[in-house]
Amino acid sequence: MHDGVIVSRIAAHAADIVKGVKGARDWDLQMARARKVLDWDAQINLAIDPELARKKRGARNKVDEDACSMCGDYCAVKLVGKYFDAPDCPCND
Repeated sequence: MHDGVIVSRIAAHAADIVKGVKGARDWDLQMARARKVLDWDAQINLAIDPELARKKRGARNKVDEDACSMCGDYCAVKLVGKYFDAPDCPCND
């Protein structure tokens, strides 16, 4: 039952974005920014179900681990950040 409620909330949020409901797109932008910098606290707080997000993150990752629970050391966000933030990266010229 809980999963069904979450799925419904996700669908409603997507509809809110399409309809231009104030704040819906901002929520997504905040989440995208939190993902980009691997800000796990912000991601959890912005999640549709923060309690479940916190529980899953805690079960799958060490407290100080900065990679995501699905990718581990192969986290695309972490790897891209590592190279784009590098001083010798041509993208930083």
